[in-house]
Amino acid sequence: MHTSSNSKFTHFTLNYGWWVIALFVFAMPFGKGFEVPLALMAIGGMVLLAKEGRAALHSFNMRWALIIFACIWIPIAIALPDAVMLEPTASTALAFLRFPFAILFATYALSKTEHQTKLYTAIFAMFTLVVIDALLQAATGSNLLGSPMIGDRISGLFYPKLSLGLWIAPFGAIYFEKVRQLAKAGRLGWMYWLLLAPYTAVVLLSGSRASWGIYAASMVGFAVYMYYTNPQRNIKKYLVIVTTLIIPLSFGLYHYPPFQHKVEATAGLFSGNYDKVNAATSIRLPIWIVALKMSRDHLINGVGPRGFRYAYPPYAEKDDVFLKMNPNMGPNHPHQIFLEVLVETGIIGVIGYFAFLFLIIKLTWQAVRQHNHHAVPFGIAVLAATMPINAGIGFYASVLSAMTWWMLAIFFATLSQQQPQTKD
Repeated sequence: MHTSSNSKFTHFTLNYGWWVIALFVFAMPFGKGFEVPLALMAIGGMVLLAKEGRAALHSFNMRWALIIFACIWIPIAIALPDAVMLEPTASTALAFLRFPFAILFATYALSKTEHQTKLYTAIFAMFTLVVIDALLQAATGSNLLGSPMIGDRISGLFYPKLSLGLWIAPFGAIYFEKVRQLAKAGRLGWMYWLLLAPYTAVVLLSGSRASWGIYAASMVGFAVYMYYTNPQRNIKKYLVIVTTLIIPLSFGLYHYPPFQHKVEATAGLFSGNYDKVNAATSIRLPIWIVALKMSRDHLINGVGPRGFRYAYPPYAEKDDVFLKMNPNMGPNHPHQIFLEVLVETGIIGVIGYFAFLFLIIKLTWQAVRQHNHHAVPFGIAVLAATMPINAGIGFYASVLSAMTWWMLAIFFATLSQQQPQTKD
């Protein structure tokens, strides 16, 4: 615990700062509203650094946080000198600088275990509301606020944007960690696991195949975590629960027309036919081809974060569907994280990105061996959201970067320096 200062602000942060962190999830549906609590965290971190001095950065948690932040930020800075469009790249570099301060704030605000537990409860409550609201919209055509579906896709509290799935998919491991805690301590026991069905249904009904992949990765990671931290390792019990819920859920959803159409379109990925594969990837093949062409000319340090859209036109085919909509600008990003990092920060960025993933995996695995139930789910969530094949939101975009570094702030705040426990 941080006890180096008796200042009023430090005292406030240690006792009530977790509320500021929790505000992030409650602000998620309101456009860029999540930026407000993130900004408050960053400002709080700056104040703490001013009051506590450099000693605040010397903890085990902050050393790792700064190293991992450098893996992403240094390539962004190196891309600046010859970025195709300086302003968006420079603004990205400056915007990322708020994240280490937000992490510093979190290390103080979540230094008490009770506050970590309360934060999990807040996340669980918010996402339960999101799931209920989304299922109501799927069943009746409008949600609690009266917002309609968008075409055949549910948007829930995130209306008019179709970002519902991309928000809740990586949080799966975090949500079900709270479910695990409730099942372990509550009177209803294993019945809490019934929440797996509605949560999974909302991810699938969101209609975002990128979300399906993120959610699958999140839940595989969570399953591995449970296996290694459960002394009894009662795999049969969990398999029965999953089978009992998922098989009828899948059968029911397949007969829901919007979901059925998505599944049938996805089958085109394995057809070997360019047009079917392109349709299955939501017309992303031309974007990926342009990204590969562009990367050859900007191999070392890329075109600069957020510069892909500006560099796109010269590399596209004459009949490119995106240039028909806007002849001067292409898609916002390559819609595939590995390609985005390669194109926008070059080989230097790719090295930093894989170092980032490696270190998160290392620290998450260390937390698994320590049975650190607060940190592990956030590590899993970050890995699911930022895996190389993720074709959802842009890696340097405000939504994914804010979500990722907010989760990392909690991850670093809950890490422990103790030696790993031996396996049971």
